[in-house]
Amino acid sequence: MNTTESEISIKNPNDLIATIPLLLGFHPEHSLVVVGLAALELQCTFRVDLPGSAEHIEHLRDLTAPLCRNECDGCIIVAYGERELAEAALARTAQRLHAAGITPVDRILVENGRWFSLDCGADCCPTEGRPVPQTSPASCEVAVAGGHALPNRSAVAAQFDPAEPDRRTAVAVAVDAALLAETELDWAEQRGRDIGTVDRWMDSRELPGPEDIAILGLALGDVDIRDYAIDRIDSGAFEGNRSDLWIWLARHLDGGMVAPAATVAAFAAYRAGHGVVAREALELALRSQPNYPLAQMLMIALQAGMPPKALAGIGGGKANELLDG
Repeated sequence: MNTTESEISIKNPNDLIATIPLLLGFHPEHSLVVVGLAALELQCTFRVDLPGSAEHIEHLRDLTAPLCRNECDGCIIVAYGERELAEAALARTAQRLHAAGITPVDRILVENGRWFSLDCGADCCPTEGRPVPQTSPASCEVAVAGGHALPNRSAVAAQFDPAEPDRRTAVAVAVDAALLAETELDWAEQRGRDIGTVDRWMDSRELPGPEDIAILGLALGDVDIRDYAIDRIDSGAFEGNRSDLWIWLARHLDGGMVAPAATVAAFAAYRAGHGVVAREALELALRSQPNYPLAQMLMIALQAGMPPKALAGIGGGKANELLDG
């Protein structure tokens, strides 16, 4: 699920098809994509895998509830894949959404580098289809705002692959050193150092080395510091949400330090509308620590299609409390 809180002007199918990969964060294949609309303005984007064949179309996930939660009154449905299966998916999804009061504005099939509108009989949509565009005015808007598309879904998952062994070893050594150094600090000194390190790296365009990865990883194990970071992401007080920072941490850490870092990465991505990245981060967190409560809660919200704005305040206001205390 990807949701945007900024206005994107989609004027025609070419605009939409060129923009979908940027909204998802990768180029979809064998997929059904539903672009939710509210008063004809782009509201959210959901993607699910197509089933193996048209005979198994009953296994196609129903996206009605997520679109309703995002207050959509219309949608555009796009299916990527073999024609028979794609057309079956478009028909089934349109029927479900129409029954829920969500009007399918158009149904589009993308196959072998061409797109076909099933609901437009005008000259602008010939029966032989049109080439899939590489760019459009709307996709340029999204790209300027920081959107990018990886080649496929696997490339998204690869962003969470563990760092090189020598880097992870250096971080492990730094963690041991940081734990030893903490014995020399009183509570207030450690808390001040942790907050300062979070702030410094959130306000940076760089990525930390082993020593600061160790400090940040240990700090996020304190629920108050973790929630402080989440509040800071939520506040918009920093340039960007630095999801790259939290992913970087998760890739370098081991054991019980992975889940907090991956969960903060998931929150940053989810809050920015990058649902696919958020899901990968949450899966990493839950593989590391299956009962980590915040990761469990965010996964439930993501699977239900809750809009990113619904996460506002999830950190519990710890940022102001810690700064005052």
